[in-house]
Amino acid sequence: MCGIFGYIGPQDSTKVCLSGLKSLEYRGYDSAGIAGISNQALVACKEEGRVAVLEKTLTKRPLKLDLAIAHTRWATHGKPSRDNAHPHFDSEKKIAVVHNGIIENHFELKERLQKEGTLFSSDTDTEVISHLVSHFYKGDLLSAVQQALTLLRGFWAICLIHKDHPGTIIAAAKENPLCIGKNCLRKEVFVSSDPQAFQGKDLDVIFLKSGEVACIKTDKIDVFNPDSAQVEKPVEHLFLSKQKISKGGFAHFMLKEIMEQPKTLQQALHNRMIEGYGTAEFENLSFSSKELLGINRILILACGTSFHAGCIAASLFEEMARIPTQAEIASEFRYKNPLISENTLVIAISQSGETLDTLAAMREVKRKGAKVLGICNAPHSTLTREADSTLLLRAGPEISVCSTKAFTSQLAVLSLFALMMARLKHLSKEEGKNFLYELAALPQVVQEVLNQRGEIQRLAKKYSTFNHFFFLGRHYMFATSLEAALKLKEISYLFASGYPSGEMKHGPIALIDSQLAVIGMCGNKRTYEKSISNLLETKARGATILAFVPKDASQIKEIAQDVLYLPATRDELAPIPYTVATQLFAYEIAALLGREIDKPRNLAKSVTVE
Repeated sequence: MCGIFGYIGPQDSTKVCLSGLKSLEYRGYDSAGIAGISNQALVACKEEGRVAVLEKTLTKRPLKLDLAIAHTRWATHGKPSRDNAHPHFDSEKKIAVVHNGIIENHFELKERLQKEGTLFSSDTDTEVISHLVSHFYKGDLLSAVQQALTLLRGFWAICLIHKDHPGTIIAAAKENPLCIGKNCLRKEVFVSSDPQAFQGKDLDVIFLKSGEVACIKTDKIDVFNPDSAQVEKPVEHLFLSKQKISKGGFAHFMLKEIMEQPKTLQQALHNRMIEGYGTAEFENLSFSSKELLGINRILILACGTSFHAGCIAASLFEEMARIPTQAEIASEFRYKNPLISENTLVIAISQSGETLDTLAAMREVKRKGAKVLGICNAPHSTLTREADSTLLLRAGPEISVCSTKAFTSQLAVLSLFALMMARLKHLSKEEGKNFLYELAALPQVVQEVLNQRGEIQRLAKKYSTFNHFFFLGRHYMFATSLEAALKLKEISYLFASGYPSGEMKHGPIALIDSQLAVIGMCGNKRTYEKSISNLLETKARGATILAFVPKDASQIKEIAQDVLYLPATRDELAPIPYTVATQLFAYEIAALLGREIDKPRNLAKSVTVE
């Protein structure tokens, strides 16, 4: 989950790397550091805290570097501190390394090196890499790195420099993303965990595959496979126009992104609805109608917020297209031995396209012969390169660590795909047209929800005094409750649990008392009366109830202490407006509590470790 950036070229390496780190800070912000070569010496600067802290130090004590590698950290091994910040060095401070990932056998390697007299100065797993390379170094830096990598277990993206090789960066990747961008005219090379950090640069880009090592110089880039054989790499010309990142007058990026959802939903739907035929089409879908007709099972793989979208989609595929579908948490699924038939379609969902567990699970099912459809917001990500076909969300950059607009865009795209599958199978044209009509209305429906911000602020003020929340829902509202609880946990640091309403009496009802807030998610007509009965059960035990209900809801005023009325829509699409309402509810509570909303403690946007 850490961010790596490196540079060789005529520009000020320190400034270039600091700019790169700012683009990558969504991957971790516990500490930051930079190392480079100056006057035949290895020099570095590291600070606990965000990139801005490092930048402030470098403003006071500038470094003029011939080349540089830099890092922004999400702590795995060792608490956030200056000592544990990257880069890490060998004992003689000739080698510096930055690393994203985990070295699973680092205890074993550390013990071995310590027995040989090596002294360690940090609590990280990364430091063993620099000492191992030093152990093998006999003048050939590439060979030393290759030998060291054979002893490592785990996964990594690594950049490494040596003071005696002032024009060289060694990069290596295993199941973690790392890309190299080169501008031949300017004689400069960039290395990054994410190609989005190359915005504003006209580059030929190489994406390292798992197990590959690159020897990077301004005049050439040599790439080697795990057997140390040199390989020819495909080059992708990439020019990402510089995007101005601005809060647009909002207090936080999260609030801006919540408010953007009428627009991002329109973008997700644009030119994909075939209204006359009551179906959908996708511009980059490479599967033929014949292939799609042959699908008799769908498996959805995802983590976190994307998994909640997958749960909702699973119900959509089963109800609309009548295709058996299961949603699996990728971090659990990757350790199973799944049964995958040739007629199984796997849908891998990841906002960033770099979620390690989702990618690992996807690779496993591909080895078993499955076709994979990616759902992703990042067009140049690992997921989009490795999936057989990808549907892009078109949500634009999501800066806040907590996902909002990407989630609702995932639901919109998955709803369209479920409709397309249903029309291929059995759904009538009229039924398809009715579904599209309500889908097309969603941007306006969501705007109506956002227009109630004042009422949501009032409710948030009252409920910010609670420390424990249950979000209860049935069917589509259950997965919506999971997402609502996750958002509140992420940014308010309050305990919140999403739970199926009907299961409360099987244990969790024992927790209900006057100190617990119950949020009733009552957005589905089909389960409305059952949900009301479950809320009555919690009321009888002293819970304070806030109900999210359709405008035409009955009975609710006699049950809930507070009610938020939301626009009515069909059950399959209700998760979108109800999610938006709970996003805003979570945001307002976090704002009242003074939390750091865009970068909550302990979290990173792209989860690239297990």
